Amino acid sequence: MMDEFGRFLEATPPITGEAKEAARTRLLQAMREPLPMSPTPPPKRRGPRLAWRLALAAAVALAVGTGLITVRGGEQPATVPIAGVQELGARAARSAETDPYKITPSPGRWLYVKQTIAPLRKEPEPEVDRDRRMTLETWYSLDGKQMVLDDGRGKLVTEEVGPGITGADLATTPVTPEEMIARIGASVDATPVTEFDDAGATRQERIFLKISQLLSEQPLAADVRAALFRALPMIQGVSVRQDAIDAAGRHGVAFDYTGTWERFEIIVSAQDYQFLGTYGESVADRTYDLPGGATRTVKAGTPLVWSARMTAEIVAKPGDQP
Repeated sequence: MMDEFGRFLEATPPITGEAKEAARTRLLQAMREPLPMSPTPPPKRRGPRLAWRLALAAAVALAVGTGLITVRGGEQPATVPIAGVQELGARAARSAETDPYKITPSPGRWLYVKQTIAPLRKEPEPEVDRDRRMTLETWYSLDGKQMVLDDGRGKLVTEEVGPGITGADLATTPVTPEEMIARIGASVDATPVTEFDDAGATRQERIFLKISQLLSEQPLAADVRAALFRALPMIQGVSVRQDAIDAAGRHGVAFDYTGTWERFEIIVSAQDYQFLGTYGESVADRTYDLPGGATRTVKAGTPLVWSARMTAEIVAKPGDQP
């Protein structure tokens, strides 16, 4: 153990004045983070604003439960900032290639995913409640075509994954970053734009959001995950956010995309660059038309999604837990 500690010290760079100031800024930011409140029953919900929100259209309507999630401090900000999005993509890809669970895109086995999310504050408003947490357990078939949810009463409900590209589609050769962009771009082009979900989003933004959805929801073979991370820097407008925080309070670094109306993060660990979760917020006031002639205005700075993947393991069947 002492030898390992010594190697750690040798590998740790000296702390510069700039790093100290950055640490102070992050500490102040952490002090302003809201504390979890007492557990409350899950809100009754319709489908949320974006299809990529961790399949919440079904998952929260069939909420498996809520609970107090203690903010974890185990993941600390990276000591050395990532130089740019190319470097972040390369590090996340190398980490994905050594991911411990193996996925073969075929039916028969399932990926169990446990997530922590910030639920909607009030239906039908799209704002999530930063002071509350909900725990979701979901099972995804390895062919990417089905997901299974607990209805909150112990009954498992199977949902067919909607039309669109799956992890199995991406696993066919060649598996390259260029091919990921081409296939996802073709899927985006074939998906109609809806006024509420995608109006005003560029093609680049829609590709970014689709990759976020795939990383959050789809069982992905290691080479596919690696190729997706290498593809993210190829999307025009993607940058690095040095200190992102997931819904469990873990610090990481994020692939960041800011569109006309919204900004989204794909967060990875600052230590091993494994996928941690997502965050999204509005960046400009926007008014939507609702059925019946009503309107809804979303203010700039409104948090729209906040998630943290806590567990992802291969199991034999829905209902099984690691």
